[in-house]
Amino acid sequence: MPLTPPIVADLTFASVEPMLRERIPIVAPEWTDHNASDPGIAMIQLFAHLAEQLGYRLNRVPEKTYVEFLKLVGVTLAPARAARTRIAFTLAKPGEAQGVLVPAGSRINGKGPGGAAPVFETDRDLDVLPAQLAALVTVRDELLDINGPGDDGPSAQNADPVAYVDERFSLAWDGKKPKPKDMPLQPVGLFLRPEEETHRALCLGLAFNQIRSAGFLGARASLHLQLDGDEEADPDSQVKAGGTPLTIANAFSAGPPLARYDYYRPPAIGETAGSWQPLTILSDDTDGWTRSGTIRFDVPERIGPVPADAWADVEADMPHPLVDQIKTPVAGTPAEVPVSGWIRVTFALPPKVRIRALGFNTMTATNLQTVIGERLGRGTGLSAQVMTLANQNLDADSLRLVSRDPNRSPEYLPWRRVSDFDAAGPNDPVYVLDAEAGLVLYGDGQAGRPPFATEVMAAERYRYGGGPEGNVDTGAVARPDALPPALDGAFNVTPARGGHAAETVEEAKRRAPAAFRRRGRAVTAADFREAALESPGVDVARAEVVARHLPYPLGHLIDGLAASGIDFETETPGALTVIAVPDRPGPYPMPTEGELAAIAAHLDGLRLITTELHVSGPQYVRLFDMAITVLALPGYSETVLREAVMDRLRRRFHVLTGGPDGSGFPFGARLHHADLVAEVMAVPGIARVEGLDGYADGNTPTGAARALSWRAERRQKVRITNCPRPEVETDTDRIMLMPDECVFVDPDGLLVTVVGAP
Repeated sequence: MPLTPPIVADLTFASVEPMLRERIPIVAPEWTDHNASDPGIAMIQLFAHLAEQLGYRLNRVPEKTYVEFLKLVGVTLAPARAARTRIAFTLAKPGEAQGVLVPAGSRINGKGPGGAAPVFETDRDLDVLPAQLAALVTVRDELLDINGPGDDGPSAQNADPVAYVDERFSLAWDGKKPKPKDMPLQPVGLFLRPEEETHRALCLGLAFNQIRSAGFLGARASLHLQLDGDEEADPDSQVKAGGTPLTIANAFSAGPPLARYDYYRPPAIGETAGSWQPLTILSDDTDGWTRSGTIRFDVPERIGPVPADAWADVEADMPHPLVDQIKTPVAGTPAEVPVSGWIRVTFALPPKVRIRALGFNTMTATNLQTVIGERLGRGTGLSAQVMTLANQNLDADSLRLVSRDPNRSPEYLPWRRVSDFDAAGPNDPVYVLDAEAGLVLYGDGQAGRPPFATEVMAAERYRYGGGPEGNVDTGAVARPDALPPALDGAFNVTPARGGHAAETVEEAKRRAPAAFRRRGRAVTAADFREAALESPGVDVARAEVVARHLPYPLGHLIDGLAASGIDFETETPGALTVIAVPDRPGPYPMPTEGELAAIAAHLDGLRLITTELHVSGPQYVRLFDMAITVLALPGYSETVLREAVMDRLRRRFHVLTGGPDGSGFPFGARLHHADLVAEVMAVPGIARVEGLDGYADGNTPTGAARALSWRAERRQKVRITNCPRPEVETDTDRIMLMPDECVFVDPDGLLVTVVGAP
């Protein structure tokens, strides 16, 4: 039999009031007026209402007991999670700026939906370098002077002058259009135009303060590259838990460098000409500029502009294409091309990418606020003391708790946060933090010492906040509270993601059995599914686990096509793949590579060392071009029914809201023609479905070449009908989904026709 909690009190108004009425002839036979207007009857009704309230309170005792048990075993409400983004700072006059410090906790305000204004703080100190990108130029032969060895100009080669220049040289960005603050929303393309097919080098023009004491020359610099595609969902994305990311060290050891870096060194005293010199790279996690990352290097002491004689005319009446094209004013540089210095990147395979941001002064920021120097109170010397912080939803790692007891020591004593007091000694200054409630719990004197009666407790520093309000788009965080004079702006180059509301009591009660069962480890498929939903920094709405199968390796080809998704032909014992679906609007929500990496990092700490774990996104099958003929009930128009049918189909065949119980259409299910008919029949106003035909394939709604499901049966569209024609191979009455596939409905082309009368 099921475990059913007992009803402690069945007191309700409907049961108490008649019972009291029945007692009237026994206790007061002279009472004959039993109408509602009688004062005695009114009192009976009052007591019946009070009894119902008392019964409600009594019936909550088992719930309170359950919650107290959860507290006893250490289950607390999870605090709100904070969204995170990357902020880029721009310089007012990079050629004249001095290095400044943007301290950790500097605030930049955002603009969220509904007029909300989330506050973001920088996560650490940023030493602003007085340098900024001024131009991007792609070239063919690693030369900026167009006419290299053997090039005598277009006339000597009987070539079209414009085509001659385009073949050798392209100004991708002139430093002004778009402005740096607009670049995240208007990305700059590299090696994308047809005339850039032969180009293999990218020259970065820099504007910086050339005075050595300004802080750029000789400094250790971090040049951050943010690509546009990295924040877009990619059906091929996958991340291996515990895997080693590709860096410059292991990438170059496997073959030739993906990218070679040089800088232009001006001529020294006694030299007739400058030269390009190798730039020593400390680390490069961009994989040849194919993904967002940071390039770290030591800035040479002597890096400068290409001299003016390099900007000679291509030939008579045809000036060098850079002259008068770069508009960035830089003091002390040739007037022909105002750039302080050049860095050249030569690629083994030039990447065809779009750049959202490329600069030295970027920093991560989180939707949290910092509190410094908050006094919690004075200890009592009693065991199991509890103190309350002024704010809730703390970032637990940011809390620095100290105490001072003038009777014992003038110094401040740091306290250490622990998950529980089991391993603490009687004199250990430790505490347990309930981050959601903002409570600090101390030991009982046997396991962890309590604060003394003369000891003052204080939070030296902590951060709090978070929530879904921090999930804002690129460019929405751009209103800093205050900036040093050298800076003129700040803006986020990636969407802020990862914000989630604090856990409710009901959510904690549902989570508790699984958390108690896992005990910090993930072994079964259910363990990994539940743990994936709790991944910090990612709002995972749904997770599925496929055991003994892994995704195809990146770049794996089948019949000449790049294969994505899971390889179901190869069984790998001890391996599993977690399919993650983010909580994101749209017909087919897909995780980004950054979200997959965060989930993999979380699960990596829970898996057994013998478990090989990969995290990937789902594959999708599109349902489209549906032609539905229905018989309508009186009073329902064709327009109303079309909207109702569209809404129901999109909702019931959705990865998050579909399925029989509304928790999402099941992965790997069988979709039959009758399932579509049943959903249309359930729409109010429809008496009968006269006909329903539709199509399915693996493409996006726009018909883009990049498929959401690559498999052979998804390459061409198939017709879903109740009566397949045997002679037509693409006719079917059902679709068998693979375990990593789900469906979505494309509303474009949906045709609902109303015929006849019931």
